[in-house]
Amino acid sequence: MQSFPLFVVGSPRSGTTFLCCVLNAHPLIHLTNECRVFALLKDTLDVGSDRPDLLSPPLRDRFIAFSRHTLGGWVERFYRDALEITTPIWGDKHPPYADPSVLSGRMGSVERLPRSGSCLRLIRELLPTARFIHIHRDPGRVANSLVRKHWIGSIDDGIRVWGQYVTEILDFFEELPAQHTLTIAYRNLIEDSDTTAQRIGAFLGLADASAISDFLTSQRRTPTPFSEPVTDMADLYVVPDTPMTDDKLLKLAGRAATRLGYVAA
Repeated sequence: MQSFPLFVVGSPRSGTTFLCCVLNAHPLIHLTNECRVFALLKDTLDVGSDRPDLLSPPLRDRFIAFSRHTLGGWVERFYRDALEITTPIWGDKHPPYADPSVLSGRMGSVERLPRSGSCLRLIRELLPTARFIHIHRDPGRVANSLVRKHWIGSIDDGIRVWGQYVTEILDFFEELPAQHTLTIAYRNLIEDSDTTAQRIGAFLGLADASAISDFLTSQRRTPTPFSEPVTDMADLYVVPDTPMTDDKLLKLAGRAATRLGYVAA
């Protein structure tokens, strides 16, 4: 079958780790769990190359042009040779690839974060055949989970973070051919796993997606214990009927929530 890179993106606490495990259940797919190599490459090209102590200024433009021309092949060789990944579908799961502040971190108020731009367009530039799966989850539940993990200070800030990530992903997806993007809801992955597995299989060109649906079925019987950052099994597998997001929180989430069909409780 056709070989291509695949990247799982979404806001933190939206099910990206679980989806990575689901995809890796298929023998033709091998995704790393937060290899983060594109964050490093973005930092090198956007920040490090501007430092005269690291790179001679007269060489900067030629270095960047050469890097953008060759780094895609370098990344694939790293996966194939160093990581010994042989499957036709390969890639990474890392939510901060979609963080518009990926190079500045999230210290202090989310309202004052400097924008560095996400890694998404760099991935697309270096790997033009890359495909992307966006998994999304109710913004209120994501924010509540972020607060419980002590990754953010308040529900409001968690909602804003959700909005920043998801808006970045939705805007990026509008720039790509439809056949390179798939958006799925976490709720559907859990509650309508057979249909969702079929959608994933069709998107990836898999002749047989039964390994994905079988894994999802097995998880309903005996959930796999995950390491950090996914340790709360109830949070992972239980999808309450009612949304947590009210009108105030939806306003904080911005247009992204409306675009994905989230409504107030």
